[in-house]
Amino acid sequence: MRIYICVLISRKNLKFLNSFLNSLNQIIVPKNYKLKLVFIIESDLVIVKSFLKKIIKRVDYTIFLNSKKSIPHSRNIFLKFLKKQTYEFGGFLDDDSIVNNKWLLNMVKFFNNYDCDIAGGPQKHQVKNTKFEDFFNIIEPKRYHGELVKWVATNNCFFSKKITKNTKITFDNNLTNYGGSDQLFFSQLSKKNFILKWNTSSYITEKYQTERENKLWFLKRNLRFGYSGNLIDKKNYGYLSKILVPIKIVHLFSNALVLLIIPTRKNLIKSSFLFFRAVGRLIGLFNYKPKKYI
Repeated sequence: MRIYICVLISRKNLKFLNSFLNSLNQIIVPKNYKLKLVFIIESDLVIVKSFLKKIIKRVDYTIFLNSKKSIPHSRNIFLKFLKKQTYEFGGFLDDDSIVNNKWLLNMVKFFNNYDCDIAGGPQKHQVKNTKFEDFFNIIEPKRYHGELVKWVATNNCFFSKKITKNTKITFDNNLTNYGGSDQLFFSQLSKKNFILKWNTSSYITEKYQTERENKLWFLKRNLRFGYSGNLIDKKNYGYLSKILVPIKIVHLFSNALVLLIIPTRKNLIKSSFLFFRAVGRLIGLFNYKPKKYI
């Protein structure tokens, strides 16, 4: 049985490519399964082809070039590819991470033990300045093993062949500059009654990135989460989003204030994140658009 895993390779993450590819080489493939990696590469990074050939020795792979610098478009290339294949499972991983060698083994086990169509897993973080550990821990979703969820992220996800055989849902190119196309994609599948669950056993570890150990980066990130949240709600709920979004803004501001009642360090961080998500949603109502993906 065939498994296809997609990786988007970008210029900004080339510095992590060597360690990422080496971790892919160590992945344990379950018995009776064949793994094939699908790399989507920006067309001006042809040099990466020779790099892949040099490092990837134990796993079969194929390469697609993408002339558009668009993450949703690249993901859709993979979905289009899958529709023409006979396969059991597919998935996405990020190129700035280290993949645990039992990631695939645990994903297949999870599907054998839990009734689901899509599974997501946690992303851990390499941190140099320990004061930012709380920032990373708070920004990541807190979910228990086997929990039913409404969306997962493409940095770590696995899915059955049903999602390309039984639906025409794709990643929204309108979210290229704002992020959130994966959240929208999987939440739309959830609305179509596909079952999404959380697998804590299959984790990845994001490599240390200097620019992210910065309070301003986290605040901008949450601002963007708020803005893209409006776009996602509009796509998911249509006219009802005009009512839903203001309610969510009030809810975010209220929760941010409540956390200040007991001003522990973690509560202050959570409060600031919620506040900036609320601000992102609020200014989004006045057609504010982030200049670039954060």
